Amino acid sequence: MAVAPILTGIGIISTTFLSLRFARFVYLYLRPSSLSQYHYGDDPWALVTGASDGIGKNLAIELARNGFNVVLHGRNPGKLESVADNIRQQYPMRKFRTAVLDASSASPQEISDLVSSMEDIHMTILVNNVAGGQIVQPLTNTTPEQVDLSLNCNARFPAQLTRSLLPRFAASKGRSLILNIGSAANSFVPYATVYGGSKACNQAMSTSLNVEMVAENLASKIEILCISVGAVTEAAQNKAPVSLFTPAASTMAKAILERVGCGRPLVVGYFWHAVQLAFLGAMPMSLTTWIVAPIMRERWEDEKRKQ
Repeated sequence: MAVAPILTGIGIISTTFLSLRFARFVYLYLRPSSLSQYHYGDDPWALVTGASDGIGKNLAIELARNGFNVVLHGRNPGKLESVADNIRQQYPMRKFRTAVLDASSASPQEISDLVSSMEDIHMTILVNNVAGGQIVQPLTNTTPEQVDLSLNCNARFPAQLTRSLLPRFAASKGRSLILNIGSAANSFVPYATVYGGSKACNQAMSTSLNVEMVAENLASKIEILCISVGAVTEAAQNKAPVSLFTPAASTMAKAILERVGCGRPLVVGYFWHAVQLAFLGAMPMSLTTWIVAPIMRERWEDEKRKQ
Protein backbone atom coordinates (compact mmCIF):
# COMPACT_ATOMS: atom_id res chain seq x y z
CA MET A 1 0.00 0.00 0.00
CA ALA A 2 1.44 3.40 -1.02
CA VAL A 3 1.94 5.69 1.95
CA ALA A 4 2.74 8.86 -0.02
CA PRO A 5 -0.79 9.42 -1.43
CA ILE A 6 -2.31 8.94 2.03
CA LEU A 7 0.07 11.47 3.59
CA THR A 8 -0.60 13.87 0.73
CA GLY A 9 -4.34 13.54 1.29
CA ILE A 10 -3.94 14.15 5.02
CA GLY A 11 -1.82 17.20 4.26
CA ILE A 12 -4.41 18.64 1.88
CA ILE A 13 -7.26 18.06 4.34
CA SER A 14 -5.26 19.59 7.22
CA THR A 15 -4.22 22.60 5.14
CA THR A 16 -7.81 23.17 3.98
CA PHE A 17 -9.14 22.89 7.53
CA LEU A 18 -6.58 25.34 8.91
CA SER A 19 -7.14 27.75 6.02
CA LEU A 20 -10.90 27.74 6.64
CA ARG A 21 -10.39 28.33 10.36
CA PHE A 22 -8.04 31.22 9.62
CA ALA A 23 -10.47 32.72 7.10
CA ARG A 24 -13.32 32.41 9.60
CA PHE A 25 -11.17 34.09 12.26
CA VAL A 26 -10.25 37.02 10.02
CA TYR A 27 -13.78 37.44 8.64
CA LEU A 28 -15.13 37.96 12.15
CA TYR A 29 -13.14 41.21 12.35
CA LEU A 30 -13.83 42.35 8.78
CA ARG A 31 -17.58 41.77 8.49
CA PRO A 32 -19.92 44.74 8.99
CA SER A 33 -21.90 45.00 12.22
CA SER A 34 -25.61 44.17 12.26
CA LEU A 35 -26.37 46.64 15.06
CA SER A 36 -28.75 48.58 12.81
CA GLN A 37 -31.28 45.71 12.82
CA TYR A 38 -32.10 46.62 16.44
CA HIS A 39 -32.82 50.23 15.47
CA TYR A 40 -36.48 50.01 14.52
CA GLY A 41 -39.78 51.49 15.62
CA ASP A 42 -40.20 54.82 17.37
CA ASP A 43 -37.33 55.83 19.63
CA PRO A 44 -35.43 52.54 20.19
CA TRP A 45 -33.64 52.38 23.55
CA ALA A 46 -30.66 50.50 24.93
CA LEU A 47 -29.96 49.80 28.61
CA VAL A 48 -26.25 49.78 29.53
CA THR A 49 -25.32 48.61 33.02
CA GLY A 50 -22.16 49.92 34.64
CA ALA A 51 -22.25 53.01 32.41
CA SER A 52 -20.49 55.45 34.77
CA ASP A 53 -17.00 54.79 33.46
CA GLY A 54 -14.78 52.81 31.12
CA ILE A 55 -16.29 50.42 28.60
CA GLY A 56 -19.87 51.01 29.79
CA LYS A 57 -19.67 54.76 29.36
CA ASN A 58 -18.13 54.38 25.91
CA LEU A 59 -20.75 51.79 24.89
CA ALA A 60 -23.41 54.35 25.80
CA ILE A 61 -21.62 56.95 23.65
CA GLU A 62 -21.35 54.54 20.70
CA LEU A 63 -24.99 53.48 20.96
CA ALA A 64 -26.05 57.14 20.97
CA ARG A 65 -23.83 57.76 17.95
CA ASN A 66 -25.65 54.90 16.21
CA GLY A 67 -29.03 56.48 16.85
CA PHE A 68 -30.17 54.77 20.07
CA ASN A 69 -31.58 56.44 23.14
CA VAL A 70 -29.78 55.15 26.22
CA VAL A 71 -30.59 54.27 29.82
CA LEU A 72 -27.35 54.56 31.79
CA HIS A 73 -27.20 52.37 34.88
CA GLY A 74 -24.81 52.83 37.79
CA ARG A 75 -24.63 53.18 41.55
CA ASN A 76 -23.34 56.78 41.86
CA PRO A 77 -26.15 59.22 40.93
CA GLY A 78 -23.86 62.27 40.66
CA LYS A 79 -21.32 60.56 38.43
CA LEU A 80 -24.03 58.92 36.35
CA GLU A 81 -25.85 62.21 35.71
CA SER A 82 -22.55 63.88 34.80
CA VAL A 83 -21.85 61.18 32.20
CA ALA A 84 -25.41 61.47 30.85
CA ASP A 85 -25.08 65.26 30.54
CA ASN A 86 -21.79 64.89 28.70
CA ILE A 87 -23.25 62.44 26.15
CA ARG A 88 -26.39 64.57 25.86
CA GLN A 89 -24.23 67.51 24.75
CA GLN A 90 -22.57 65.33 22.11
CA TYR A 91 -25.86 63.88 20.83
CA PRO A 92 -28.65 66.38 21.58
CA MET A 93 -31.11 64.51 19.35
CA ARG A 94 -30.91 61.40 21.55
CA LYS A 95 -32.76 60.82 24.81
CA PHE A 96 -31.08 59.67 28.02
CA ARG A 97 -32.18 58.34 31.38
CA THR A 98 -30.26 57.28 34.44
CA ALA A 99 -31.04 54.24 36.58
CA VAL A 100 -29.38 54.19 39.99
CA LEU A 101 -29.04 50.76 41.60
CA ASP A 102 -26.11 49.08 43.32
CA ALA A 103 -25.50 45.81 41.46
CA SER A 104 -23.55 44.40 44.40
CA SER A 105 -26.52 44.50 46.77
CA ALA A 106 -29.70 44.92 44.69
CA SER A 107 -32.50 42.54 45.65
CA PRO A 108 -34.55 40.64 43.03
CA GLN A 109 -37.48 42.96 43.81
CA GLU A 110 -35.37 46.09 43.26
CA ILE A 111 -34.19 44.68 39.91
CA SER A 112 -37.78 43.87 38.96
CA ASP A 113 -38.81 47.43 39.94
CA LEU A 114 -36.00 48.80 37.75
CA VAL A 115 -37.33 46.87 34.76
CA SER A 116 -40.89 47.99 35.52
CA SER A 117 -39.76 51.63 35.56
CA MET A 118 -38.77 51.28 31.90
CA GLU A 119 -42.04 49.82 30.61
CA ASP A 120 -42.85 53.10 28.82
CA ILE A 121 -39.84 52.90 26.47
CA HIS A 122 -39.19 50.78 23.40
CA MET A 123 -36.11 48.86 24.54
CA THR A 124 -34.36 46.66 21.98
CA ILE A 125 -30.90 46.22 23.54
CA LEU A 126 -29.64 45.13 26.96
CA VAL A 127 -25.91 45.40 27.63
CA ASN A 128 -24.83 43.51 30.77
CA ASN A 129 -21.58 45.37 31.30
CA VAL A 130 -21.45 46.06 35.03
CA ALA A 131 -18.51 44.38 36.76
CA GLY A 132 -17.01 44.38 40.23
CA GLY A 133 -14.18 42.94 42.24
CA GLN A 134 -11.32 43.52 39.78
CA ILE A 135 -8.79 43.35 42.61
CA VAL A 136 -5.45 41.63 42.13
CA GLN A 137 -4.77 39.66 45.30
CA PRO A 138 -4.61 36.07 46.59
CA LEU A 139 -7.88 34.40 47.50
CA THR A 140 -6.73 34.20 51.13
CA ASN A 141 -6.46 38.02 51.20
CA THR A 142 -9.95 38.45 49.78
CA THR A 143 -12.58 39.40 52.33
CA PRO A 144 -16.02 37.73 52.46
CA GLU A 145 -17.52 41.06 51.38
CA GLN A 146 -15.24 41.23 48.33
CA VAL A 147 -16.21 37.68 47.36
CA ASP A 148 -19.91 38.57 47.53
CA LEU A 149 -19.35 41.79 45.59
CA SER A 150 -17.72 39.92 42.69
CA LEU A 151 -20.36 37.20 42.60
CA ASN A 152 -23.23 39.68 42.86
CA CYS A 153 -22.00 42.18 40.25
CA ASN A 154 -20.66 39.71 37.71
CA ALA A 155 -23.10 36.83 37.98
CA ARG A 156 -26.22 37.40 40.12
CA PHE A 157 -27.18 40.90 38.93
CA PRO A 158 -26.93 40.24 35.16
CA ALA A 159 -28.76 36.92 35.60
CA GLN A 160 -31.63 38.55 37.49
CA LEU A 161 -31.81 41.50 35.10
CA THR A 162 -31.81 39.25 32.04
CA ARG A 163 -34.48 37.01 33.61
CA SER A 164 -36.70 40.05 34.21
CA LEU A 165 -36.31 41.45 30.70
CA LEU A 166 -36.56 38.23 28.67
CA PRO A 167 -40.39 38.03 28.62
CA ARG A 168 -40.51 41.59 27.31
CA PHE A 169 -38.03 40.84 24.54
CA ALA A 170 -39.83 37.61 23.65
CA ALA A 171 -43.13 39.49 23.29
CA SER A 172 -41.59 42.25 21.16
CA LYS A 173 -42.62 42.51 17.50
CA GLY A 174 -39.01 42.98 16.39
CA ARG A 175 -35.57 41.61 17.28
CA SER A 176 -33.80 42.24 20.58
CA LEU A 177 -30.15 41.96 21.59
CA ILE A 178 -28.70 40.81 24.92
CA LEU A 179 -25.02 41.65 24.96
CA ASN A 180 -23.00 40.20 27.84
CA ILE A 181 -19.53 41.58 28.46
CA GLY A 182 -17.26 38.76 29.59
CA SER A 183 -13.58 38.67 30.47
CA ALA A 184 -10.46 36.96 29.21
CA ALA A 185 -9.65 36.53 32.92
CA ASN A 186 -12.29 33.82 33.24
CA SER A 187 -9.64 31.08 33.52
CA PHE A 188 -5.91 30.59 34.19
CA VAL A 189 -5.57 34.00 35.89
CA PRO A 190 -4.21 33.78 39.44
CA TYR A 191 -4.84 36.57 41.96
CA ALA A 192 -8.21 37.20 40.28
CA THR A 193 -9.79 33.91 41.29
CA VAL A 194 -13.28 35.01 42.31
CA TYR A 195 -13.52 37.72 39.66
CA GLY A 196 -12.52 35.26 36.94
CA GLY A 197 -14.86 32.59 38.23
CA SER A 198 -17.82 34.96 38.39
CA LYS A 199 -17.15 36.21 34.84
CA ALA A 200 -16.95 32.58 33.70
CA CYS A 201 -20.42 32.11 35.18
CA ASN A 202 -21.64 35.07 33.12
CA GLN A 203 -20.10 33.54 29.99
CA ALA A 204 -21.64 30.11 30.65
CA MET A 205 -25.04 31.67 31.29
CA SER A 206 -24.78 33.55 28.00
CA THR A 207 -23.83 30.58 25.83
CA SER A 208 -26.43 28.35 27.51
CA LEU A 209 -29.14 30.98 27.07
CA ASN A 210 -28.23 31.21 23.40
CA VAL A 211 -29.02 27.49 22.99
CA GLU A 212 -32.15 27.92 25.10
CA MET A 213 -33.38 30.55 22.63
CA VAL A 214 -33.00 27.97 19.87
CA ALA A 215 -34.90 25.36 21.91
CA GLU A 216 -37.67 27.89 22.63
CA ASN A 217 -37.88 28.98 18.95
CA LEU A 218 -36.82 32.48 19.95
CA ALA A 219 -33.40 32.62 18.25
CA SER A 220 -34.84 34.62 15.36
CA LYS A 221 -36.15 37.21 17.83
CA ILE A 222 -33.41 37.44 20.46
CA GLU A 223 -29.66 37.48 19.81
CA ILE A 224 -27.53 36.45 22.79
CA LEU A 225 -23.90 37.45 22.37
CA CYS A 226 -21.07 37.26 24.91
CA ILE A 227 -17.96 39.34 24.21
CA SER A 228 -14.70 38.34 25.90
CA VAL A 229 -12.63 41.38 26.82
CA GLY A 230 -8.92 41.54 27.66
CA ALA A 231 -6.91 44.37 29.20
CA VAL A 232 -8.40 47.82 28.56
CA THR A 233 -7.14 51.21 29.66
CA GLU A 234 -8.85 54.57 30.29
CA ALA A 235 -11.08 52.69 32.73
CA ALA A 236 -11.56 52.88 36.50
CA GLN A 237 -9.24 49.94 37.21
CA ASN A 238 -6.57 50.69 34.61
CA LYS A 239 -4.98 54.00 33.57
CA ALA A 240 -1.98 52.49 31.77
CA PRO A 241 -0.88 53.91 28.40
CA VAL A 242 -2.68 52.65 25.32
CA SER A 243 -0.82 49.88 23.50
CA LEU A 244 -1.47 47.22 20.85
CA PHE A 245 -2.77 44.71 23.40
CA THR A 246 -4.27 47.31 25.77
CA PRO A 247 -6.73 49.44 23.79
CA ALA A 248 -8.59 52.44 25.12
CA ALA A 249 -12.09 51.81 26.47
CA SER A 250 -13.49 53.80 23.53
CA THR A 251 -11.72 51.47 21.05
CA MET A 252 -13.01 48.44 22.93
CA ALA A 253 -16.59 49.75 22.88
CA LYS A 254 -16.47 50.18 19.10
CA ALA A 255 -15.03 46.66 18.70
CA ILE A 256 -17.79 45.16 20.85
CA LEU A 257 -20.60 46.68 18.79
CA GLU A 258 -18.85 45.70 15.55
CA ARG A 259 -19.23 42.03 16.53
CA VAL A 260 -23.04 42.25 16.77
CA GLY A 261 -24.78 39.86 14.40
CA CYS A 262 -21.71 37.67 13.85
CA GLY A 263 -23.77 34.51 14.30
CA ARG A 264 -21.68 33.15 17.16
CA PRO A 265 -22.63 33.04 20.86
CA LEU A 266 -19.14 33.87 22.20
CA VAL A 267 -16.33 35.86 20.58
CA VAL A 268 -13.32 37.93 21.58
CA GLY A 269 -14.25 41.53 20.86
CA TYR A 270 -10.92 43.10 19.95
CA PHE A 271 -8.73 41.62 17.20
CA TRP A 272 -5.39 41.82 19.03
CA HIS A 273 -6.88 40.30 22.17
CA ALA A 274 -8.04 37.40 19.97
CA VAL A 275 -4.52 36.99 18.58
CA GLN A 276 -3.10 37.08 22.11
CA LEU A 277 -5.57 34.48 23.41
CA ALA A 278 -5.14 32.23 20.35
CA PHE A 279 -1.39 32.22 20.96
CA LEU A 280 -1.83 31.32 24.64
CA GLY A 281 -4.51 28.76 23.81
CA ALA A 282 -2.18 26.94 21.43
CA MET A 283 0.32 26.35 24.23
CA PRO A 284 0.32 23.41 26.65
CA MET A 285 -1.37 24.32 29.92
CA SER A 286 1.92 23.91 31.79
CA LEU A 287 3.60 26.50 29.54
CA THR A 288 0.68 28.91 29.88
CA THR A 289 0.91 28.57 33.66
CA TRP A 290 4.67 29.14 33.53
CA ILE A 291 4.10 32.40 31.62
CA VAL A 292 1.05 33.75 33.44
CA ALA A 293 1.97 32.91 37.05
CA PRO A 294 5.04 35.19 37.40
CA ILE A 295 3.33 38.05 35.53
CA MET A 296 0.38 38.03 37.89
CA ARG A 297 2.64 37.51 40.89
CA GLU A 298 4.47 40.71 39.91
CA ARG A 299 1.16 42.55 39.60
CA TRP A 300 0.26 41.41 43.11
CA GLU A 301 3.63 42.65 44.37
CA ASP A 302 2.93 46.02 42.71
CA GLU A 303 -0.44 46.21 44.42
CA LYS A 304 1.16 45.52 47.80
CA ARG A 305 3.69 48.30 47.22
CA LYS A 306 0.88 50.76 46.52
CA GLN A 307 -0.91 49.92 49.77
